[in-house]
Amino acid sequence: MGQDESWNYTPDKHISKGADQVGKEKEAFDYEEERKSFNWDIPEDYNFVDTIRKLAADSSNLMAVTGYPDGTVEKASYQEVWDSAMKFGNVLRDSGIHKGDRVLVILRRGSDVYVTSIAIWAIGGVVVPGTIMLKSRDIEYRMQDAGIKALITNDRAVADEVDRIKDSIADRIPAIDLFFSGQREGWKNYEQEIDAASGKLKIEKLTANDLLAINYTSGTTGAPKGVLHTHSLMYCFDRLNRHYWWNTQSDERCWATTEPGWAKWYWGPFGAVLNAGATNFHYAGRFDPEKWFELLDRWKINRACFTPTELRSMATIEDADQRFELSELKVILTAGEPCTPGIVKFFGEKFGVPVREGYGQTESCVIACTLPGMEIRPGSMGKFTPGVEGAIVDPDTGEKLPPGEKGTIAVVKDHPMLFKGYHNKPEKTAECFIGDWYLTGDLAMMDDDGYIWFESRSDDICLSSGYRIGPFEVESAVDSHEAVLESAMIPSPDQIRGEIVKVFVVLREGYKPSEQLVKDIQKHVKEVTAPYKYPREIEFVRELPKTISGKIKRKELRMNEFETKKDVIEKLKEKGLWKRSD
Repeated sequence: MGQDESWNYTPDKHISKGADQVGKEKEAFDYEEERKSFNWDIPEDYNFVDTIRKLAADSSNLMAVTGYPDGTVEKASYQEVWDSAMKFGNVLRDSGIHKGDRVLVILRRGSDVYVTSIAIWAIGGVVVPGTIMLKSRDIEYRMQDAGIKALITNDRAVADEVDRIKDSIADRIPAIDLFFSGQREGWKNYEQEIDAASGKLKIEKLTANDLLAINYTSGTTGAPKGVLHTHSLMYCFDRLNRHYWWNTQSDERCWATTEPGWAKWYWGPFGAVLNAGATNFHYAGRFDPEKWFELLDRWKINRACFTPTELRSMATIEDADQRFELSELKVILTAGEPCTPGIVKFFGEKFGVPVREGYGQTESCVIACTLPGMEIRPGSMGKFTPGVEGAIVDPDTGEKLPPGEKGTIAVVKDHPMLFKGYHNKPEKTAECFIGDWYLTGDLAMMDDDGYIWFESRSDDICLSSGYRIGPFEVESAVDSHEAVLESAMIPSPDQIRGEIVKVFVVLREGYKPSEQLVKDIQKHVKEVTAPYKYPREIEFVRELPKTISGKIKRKELRMNEFETKKDVIEKLKEKGLWKRSD
């Protein structure tokens, strides 16, 4: 796999730069016509492995280009990734991994994640993605809950976390094969195993109904839930995400800043880019607004998918249009939280680039979006995507609500794009449905033109810089500190991130509140769970408000917090960033 900075990997393989395609989207959809003519027809024998196999045979495109902070670049074509995946498929099969077995994949951005995932699917296995920020307790939970048979990582910190628990879990979790990118005691060398393997792999026969992945998502109560998706998900991503929202073309360069451990990786790099046979760009360094502009310019990106938090930061660089050339950038996609008018105006006026929003969940494809050619209404997620039977409904009755009334965003149950349930949690699955509808749990209203406007989250989830963070996982980490008796997490208003994690803590006898103890608890949380979950604010209290049955009254804590920070909320409202109704 290549190591230079040029796109000219092989002759005549990259984007035509005709002036009529520069810096704008030429495609446009007739929304009503698309909705009327759309039909779902998922082939029974559809599977994502066949899609990649055909692209590897017919396309000379690069599949992935990854830039590193030190200036090095890694490149891999569709054919190269396919060849390596066939070898690694043999490695896994020789290790005892077979159809239906689950493999935990915790990889950094780069070609390894493509090779590994395709190899697992080629032998009928199931990918269980995990972020590199996971700590040992998070990894152990996924191992046990999903029944993991192998774990693959190229991150040294992740491998350290696994080594910490290997011995302690041996009596509860069957032995699993461990693969690491490089030499490490007790681990198989990922590269050496591939180099020594045969490239002739007997590909498992798969159907649209075979399990593809288990993505773990946060919730308000209980441990993270494993979201079950079959290979049909990728077909739905092709029809909805790739065709409508992204509108990706095969000769384009695309950049989604998501990390492989998140469901958005399936939305973008896999679902919207690989389905088109286009090229994914990744950057392995930390976010910096000027760096993002520099990379868009240097790599001549055509389609980018950034978080609203990233875009807000980028929009503070007033002279960006004088310093960076983005004439080949056709569109910016964004999701995860509402996008403010200021962002849309900035990129539209400075660069002539539209910013189009989308909405969906780990449990779905893109439920709503602004299609190419549709009027962009800043702050709106757009309209229900063609092919999606959705509505705003009363969450208590399932009754469809008229325009202007606030309710829950819902999709008709048994819709092809919806998840197949939560792994080992039938009761949690059942809670998502009422009558004919799957309930997303997000509140919104629809205007008379069919545009949907996000109102608030109907639970205690904190949405901070694009991360969905549930109380249970934060509180579990905080409570494991020796000084903590119990805790309660709430989302707290913040001018930069919209919301931050705040935790109210009751201390054990013998401990006293202090700034040092705050730092100690924060450090502890970062060590035992993914760092993005750590509480940026901690408030010590004598007791937590509770119901007669002993449940914590998080709403009471939220309301008091919102009253305390009403000035911050007002500033967020002015920017269109505060959407909670409570």
